[in-house]
Amino acid sequence: MERGRWQKRFFIVIALTGILHFAAEIVFVAPAYSSEDINVNCYLKGDDDYVYIGNLDIFDVSRAAYSCNDTYMDCQGKCIGCYIGDDGQEYCYDAAGRKFQK
Repeated sequence: MERGRWQKRFFIVIALTGILHFAAEIVFVAPAYSSEDINVNCYLKGDDDYVYIGNLDIFDVSRAAYSCNDTYMDCQGKCIGCYIGDDGQEYCYDAAGRKFQK
């Protein structure tokens, strides 16, 4: 009889852990992604300026440079990804994930 009680408690703990994990993903991961595609321009750093390589549609702007470098072979890991913010300014992310204004 005692064994059945422990099995029931173990099942409840496992179920609650799963529910809490799912809730944490919704709270912390979902806001990082946009519900719409964001158009990102990919640029390669030249001698004095940035050279346009191409553009992409992505969901998470913080991964803009990663997406550019992953898509375009010409980047060789040195591209930045830029997008136009809601305020009309152009913001960019470098390969290290740092955000800056172009």
